[in-house]
Amino acid sequence: MKFNQFSIVKKEKSEQLDELKNLGFSVDKDLTEKEILNNFLVNIPFDLSTLQATDSLDYFEFIQSYEDLTWDIFYTLALQLLGFTAHFDFQINDALKFINEVNLPIFEEDSSVNKDNVWQALYLLLVTRTKSGVILIEKLVSEDFLPMDNSYHFFNDKSLATFDTRNLIREVVYVESPVDTDNNMEYDLIKVQIIRPKFDGKLPSVMTASPYHLGINIKANDDQLHDMNVELSKKESHEIKVTDEISEFPKLPEKAILIPESDETEKFTHGWTYTLNDYMLARGFASIYVAGVGTRGSDGFMTSGDYQQVASVTAVIDWLNGRAKAFTDRKRTSRVVANWSNGKVAMTGKSYLGTLAYGAATTGVDGLEVIVAEAGITSWYDYYRENGAISSPGGYPGEDLDVLAALTYSKNLDAADYLKNNDFYQKELAQMTSDIDRTTGDYNQYWHDRNYRPHINKVKADIIAVHGLQDWNVKPIHAFEYLKDLPENVTKHAFLHHGEHIYINNWQSLDFSETINTYFTAKLLDRKLNLELPGVVWQENNVEQSFKSLDRFGEKDATSFKLGSEISNFENQYEQEKYDSYSKNYRTFITDLYTDKANASVIDIKIDDDILINGQIQLNLKVKLNDSKGLLSAQVLEYGDKKRLNTLATMLEPKEIDLGHNFQFDDLKELKLADSPYKLVSKALLNLQNRNGLLQVDEVPADTWMDVKLDLQPTIYQLKKGDSLRVIIYSTDFELTVRDNRSVTYEIDLSQSTITLPHN
Repeated sequence: MKFNQFSIVKKEKSEQLDELKNLGFSVDKDLTEKEILNNFLVNIPFDLSTLQATDSLDYFEFIQSYEDLTWDIFYTLALQLLGFTAHFDFQINDALKFINEVNLPIFEEDSSVNKDNVWQALYLLLVTRTKSGVILIEKLVSEDFLPMDNSYHFFNDKSLATFDTRNLIREVVYVESPVDTDNNMEYDLIKVQIIRPKFDGKLPSVMTASPYHLGINIKANDDQLHDMNVELSKKESHEIKVTDEISEFPKLPEKAILIPESDETEKFTHGWTYTLNDYMLARGFASIYVAGVGTRGSDGFMTSGDYQQVASVTAVIDWLNGRAKAFTDRKRTSRVVANWSNGKVAMTGKSYLGTLAYGAATTGVDGLEVIVAEAGITSWYDYYRENGAISSPGGYPGEDLDVLAALTYSKNLDAADYLKNNDFYQKELAQMTSDIDRTTGDYNQYWHDRNYRPHINKVKADIIAVHGLQDWNVKPIHAFEYLKDLPENVTKHAFLHHGEHIYINNWQSLDFSETINTYFTAKLLDRKLNLELPGVVWQENNVEQSFKSLDRFGEKDATSFKLGSEISNFENQYEQEKYDSYSKNYRTFITDLYTDKANASVIDIKIDDDILINGQIQLNLKVKLNDSKGLLSAQVLEYGDKKRLNTLATMLEPKEIDLGHNFQFDDLKELKLADSPYKLVSKALLNLQNRNGLLQVDEVPADTWMDVKLDLQPTIYQLKKGDSLRVIIYSTDFELTVRDNRSVTYEIDLSQSTITLPHN
């Protein structure tokens, strides 16, 4: 068990005392150290009769005794307040040792126990993480330490859960977007679900944009999946040209109709919510969910990642700031105004949800103050393609952008919308299937229109990127490139963990929610941001529950290793039985690949010294094949039996985290260490006709040596002296690429090939 806290804001002693007074504590200068402690404890919701103070005294016996307060006694009591069990989690009289072992913040233990120091230690205790995954002040507030008076209360620059979540306003409005994706000469209306506490004033908003939110069409998705068992196509040599310009959305004529305003909005009861948003809702932040064009209850068609879809999301931010219209229903009967909104918005969410946050930020829309983009896509080409090759998202062979469009075009789930719009939509879907070009896998204008990074100079919002370095669905390149390209004046931070495509806001070891609370409280409520958050919060890959502060994601220093001294070769083709087996279950292929049982060149490299890889591993290869087309795939593993982090979080306690006054509960989770024979560090693939760049398609000269540079997915990974790297070079990948099974021989001149590791 180990705790990592990045949300604690350093305060002067006078500020700490003022904040304690605001919580209702009497900061009496005439009290003794023991009286200060007792004054504090009797005013919090905790059964003090359960506390043990020393090896022979319970709490009440200690208070009545002549024994002085020591730091060991203080922290023996503190640990019990934090939910740790004496005699089992820690031993009496060993509290300080345990606190250091689990990395809890501690007041200077070498200092004397005087009045000022006790108050400061109590202040620090209130912002210390409990065993149950929240800081102590939040646990106390959830247990009614403060009343739910629907007003803001702050401690250590965090908004506390004093908003009544038992009596929330839940309403639906239909925001008018600036796009007409169904070409009916009316701007598309976007269904928006709002959950907000009652408040006599203006509220900030936390918004999540999710095309999945109001339903998905699994059958349409499955019907649209592509066959992966096809031959690799040969491409004509040419240079690809694209333009960065985003077409202006057509302006439609204004209708001279006076539409009255109304406060009577559509209501709703249940729906999917994100627990981070629920957490902020209890702390005075409206929670907004928008699915966008082409989804159930909204107008238009699913344009899948382009700036029309993004505009259908940012229109909501415009409405919250009085710059866009909204209506009480889809017939535009009455207008509705967001008179409860202060106009300041944060966007949150994972995967497609984080994607739309990244996209929205690149519009520079006023009112968007900060995004928390978790595992978001920043270029849709990099999600479904890689270096001129078709690349399915990890775990989803045969998926492509048109498949995702079929999944998320949830309007078809409503019969009337199906009746009116399905024929036109099927034509749009067929055009998308053509535009994404699965024949060549090349970059083109269609993909460029779904690349947010060329427009990153417009970003004004603070960027908090969260990404799993073991996420092979939305791969780390998305966060890496976005962060790298941001203008220097934009504030940016990254949380990089070693999980896969998962949320991290309910982990025991990291105060992620409290950190976001501190950030949102400052940015959305016009308070000073005093939080000293590092550029990168990185989870160590070889230690459980350990996070470190780093300056950046990506270093320029590098060390190269030669891959060998001989010519290595492998075949592309498999016997039919093996081919069918791998096609049926790609996991079998991966197991064989990692254990040198598949068609591949495998090179093991011993690491001579500790090295922290930070950035993109690069392979420089001398390659030859006896054909005029081919794929090149590569994976790098840390190889050898040892304990390594699982990539999926383990349940520690179900429904353990109270998000605010018995409102919603979240499970407490953590990545755990487990025995493993290897761990994937990074990987990449390339269509050899694109070896000279994404926008350049060249011939592959058969039986001719070629120089090939392959940048792998970025990562931060600690290697220790004596560790082994396994470099695997192969062609067809049964999980990701088309399953080309032609008879082709590949040769790698290892003496002319290197692997380069970027590092700090």
